[in-house]
Amino acid sequence: MPAPYLLILAHSRSGSTYLVELVRGMVGVASLAEFFHRDPKSGVADFTHEALAPYGSHAALADAALVDPLATLAFRDNIDGVSLFVVKVLGQQLRDDHARRILIDNAAGVVVLRRNPFSSWVSRALVDHSKTWANAGTSQFAVTFDEEFFIDRARGYSTQIRDFLRIVTESKKPFVSLTYSDILTFGTPANLWKFLRNAMPSLPELRKDPAWKPRVVRQDDRLPIDRIENRDDALASLKRLGLSYLAENTDTDDLDHLLSVLVKQPRQTAFQRFVSVAKRRLNGLAQK
Repeated sequence: MPAPYLLILAHSRSGSTYLVELVRGMVGVASLAEFFHRDPKSGVADFTHEALAPYGSHAALADAALVDPLATLAFRDNIDGVSLFVVKVLGQQLRDDHARRILIDNAAGVVVLRRNPFSSWVSRALVDHSKTWANAGTSQFAVTFDEEFFIDRARGYSTQIRDFLRIVTESKKPFVSLTYSDILTFGTPANLWKFLRNAMPSLPELRKDPAWKPRVVRQDDRLPIDRIENRDDALASLKRLGLSYLAENTDTDDLDHLLSVLVKQPRQTAFQRFVSVAKRRLNGLAQK
């Protein structure tokens, strides 16, 4: 029998990589990272060669997963020394409810992770500007607040989590819903694992790895609002939208309320998105 897997469902820039790194702090855990990403940029996944062998590319694996996601995980049969695999699916990946449901139903446990969408947006904008995915050592960078860009991203992030919560609730599979603030509160692999096992006893018993060190570096210590050049514009926009609390960098917002606000905002046309992207790139060049 292959080792079981823990499934993490999240939106991008939610802190999911940090969550995976904490789980990796337990002995016998292997991370498959964003297993169904068609073109992953990160190199932190374990057993990539073995997983891709039957398919040849990440894109081919992602296509096959839409039909039978468990088949793409069959390589686990030939892996020794692993007690638990961690599989992460972001909202823009494996976009098929049936395929996602198969993964949920066969997981040893499921975690749905979300983050304050303003904080996530700033993180995303900083990545676009600095071209540094982990945001390590980016204290010299700041970003320009763009209300349309923020609304578009925040709506996408929140909708993805709503869809994940819907399908995992329908499955009746035991799961936990966590925020990025929760992950920071746990602080250590052992604390996190104790919580997860209490909530989902089907997860295996694991002990902390004394040699564990995270493979990724978290962002610089500035608050998201302090990374914005036009801070007053950002605060005024959030206030007008009724979302001022997001600037406090907490994850206490109500998802239903947040979506009710965001869906009222008009969506950008293709031309408006093009203009918005062009403006951001020009601003980035001007700042450089």
